[in-house]
Amino acid sequence: MVYEDRAFREAEIRRFYPGTRTYTYLDNAAVGLVSTNVCNAMAAITEAHRDFGVAAANSWGPLFADVRTRAARLVSGSSSRIALTQNTSMGIALVANGLNWNEGDNIVLPAGEFPSNSYPWQMLRNRGVQIRPVPMANGHVDLPSLYEAVDSRTRVVTMSAVQYSSGYRYPLEEIGDALRSHSALFVVDGTQAVGAMRVDVNAAYIDVLAVSAHKWMLGPFGIGFVHLSDKAFDALRPSTTGWMSVRDPFAFTAEPELAEDGRRFESGTEIAAGAAGLGATLELVETIGAERVESIVLDRVALLRDMLKTRGFRLLYDYPPANRSGIVLAVSDREESAAVHQRLLREQVLCSLRGGGIRFSPHYFTSDSDLEHASKVASG
Repeated sequence: MVYEDRAFREAEIRRFYPGTRTYTYLDNAAVGLVSTNVCNAMAAITEAHRDFGVAAANSWGPLFADVRTRAARLVSGSSSRIALTQNTSMGIALVANGLNWNEGDNIVLPAGEFPSNSYPWQMLRNRGVQIRPVPMANGHVDLPSLYEAVDSRTRVVTMSAVQYSSGYRYPLEEIGDALRSHSALFVVDGTQAVGAMRVDVNAAYIDVLAVSAHKWMLGPFGIGFVHLSDKAFDALRPSTTGWMSVRDPFAFTAEPELAEDGRRFESGTEIAAGAAGLGATLELVETIGAERVESIVLDRVALLRDMLKTRGFRLLYDYPPANRSGIVLAVSDREESAAVHQRLLREQVLCSLRGGGIRFSPHYFTSDSDLEHASKVASG
C-alpha cells in the first residue's frame, strides 16, 4: 500500500512515531526518530533471546536474509552484494582497509566531508597514500575540479550523497557516469540521503554505498549496511575475517572458505536486534513507497523554506530543486543563531547548529503545524 492522500498520510504515519507528540522533531540529519515498529521488532528479538537462547538464534537466518533483500531493493541493488555493518565508518573502513594500497596511490574527495568519510582515508597517509581534498564553494565541490584531480593513480573517489553541512544533493548519476572511464572505485556515504532521498547504485555506477540506519533511515543505532558493485566485490579483501565470513559458519573448517556474497565482509556474530530494527524501518519505507517518501520530504522542505523566509530568515544555501535534500540551513540577520537555537530547544523544537546557522531536517512524519510552530518560535 502506498500512502497517496496527504491527510491520511499524516494521521497514519505519525501514529508510528510517539516522539512527535513530545517534540517538533526537525533533527533527522543528526538522529532520526524510531517508530513503534522498530521498537517492537527489536524487543521481539531480545525477548526470544531471553526465553529461548540458542534456539532463537538458530531461527534468525531468514531475518538477516530479508533485511539484506529489503536494503538492496531500497537502493536498486543486489542482495548478494549487501553486507550488514555497524555504521558508515565501518562501511568506509571496508574499503580503506580492504584495498591493496601502494605508495603514490591517491584518494580524491571534497574538502569538508563528514569525519566518517574523511578520517579513515587520512589514516592511509602513513602508507604513502596521497589525500586530495578538492575545495568546496557554496557548500559543495565543483565537479570539473573534482574530475581534474583524478588521475591514473587514483584508487578511490568518494563523497557524501548529501553534504551534511549544507544540504547539497550531488548529481550522483552524472558523477558516476563521468568516472566510469577511470579504474578508481566510486565510494558514496549515503547516510544523509538514503531513507529520504532515492539512491540508485546501478544508475549512478556506485561501487560502494555505505549507510548508517540512525539518521534518515529512522532506524536504531549501531546498524547499517554497505552495497558493493561487482567491481568493488572483486577488488576488496575482507580486512577482518571471522567465523561468520565463510560459506558455512558451522562447518568449522581449518581454513576459511569465504562466502560468495556480501557476508564475507561480516566477520562475527550478527547484531540481531539492530538488524530486526533495520528490517522494520525498511518495511515501513516500502509500505509508504520510496518515491512518495522523497516527495513528502522535499515538500516539507519547500514549505519550511517559504515559512522561514516569510519570517525574516535568510537561507544559507539556496540550491536549484534538483540539488535540494531534506536539510535546510537558515540564519536570522537580527539575532545570533545560538540564541535562536536555544529558544527553539526550550520550546521543544529539536534541530541543530551547523555552519553558523540553524539546520532543520524534517521527515515524512513532519506536519504542516510542526513547520509553522518551528518557524514561529525561531522568529521569536
